[in-house]
Amino acid sequence: IRQELAAGGRARLDCRYGPGPRQLIDLFPATSPAAPILVWIHGGYWRALSKEHYTNIVPPLLAAGAAVALIGYDLCPAVTLSELLAQTRDALRWVRAHAPEMQGNPDRFVLAGNSAGAHICAMALQHDWSGEDWPLTSIRAAALITGIYDLSPVLRLPVQQEVRLTPQEVAAFSPLTLPIRSKARVLVAAGAEEPELWIAQSRSYHQKLIGADTNSALMIAPKKHHFSITRELSDPQAPLTAAVTELLHA
Repeated sequence: IRQELAAGGRARLDCRYGPGPRQLIDLFPATSPAAPILVWIHGGYWRALSKEHYTNIVPPLLAAGAAVALIGYDLCPAVTLSELLAQTRDALRWVRAHAPEMQGNPDRFVLAGNSAGAHICAMALQHDWSGEDWPLTSIRAAALITGIYDLSPVLRLPVQQEVRLTPQEVAAFSPLTLPIRSKARVLVAAGAEEPELWIAQSRSYHQKLIGADTNSALMIAPKKHHFSITRELSDPQAPLTAAVTELLHA
């Protein structure tokens, strides 16, 4: 799909936004000007996968009227989680600066991501953007799919060997315990067949958003697990796809 879109003039691939080997973005311009821009941040526990794994989500989003940016970033342990988060914020700044090239509206961002990507999106929502040319209100909505919002369990998991979190980083980078800064509309989604710990994190983060007077919706997708729920986004008729594309109107 990736090369087909590029061959058809529907993509600009591997646009560099930083010096790291994976600091690259795939851009898929909208068919009409001033379109909302959906920025997808991939998962992989901060230490695996790539933007190329998720090109299948692009066609339904383009059909719904969005411009799409798939963000790549350097992975742990080559970088720390702090550096990784800084890279993804740099990517958002780059996309906003290049919005006209995508026929996109720089003040109609929708952030979306799965697993670690959902965590990165949540951290962008809670980042203090004051003092720079990035209005927090330009992020209109976010789709957080199968995310992790309390990082303390990572310390006990095998991925910790690569992510190498410190207790200080767990406290600094757990959205569940950080203040809510953005009032963007949020969809929090998880698969009903995921481990209960992860479903509970989604429920808890949704409740935190509601408690902060944020417009948040919770979707527990039946018969879906951590991976199949994201694959569903390639189907324009799927309930999750409909819920995500509806955020384009936020």
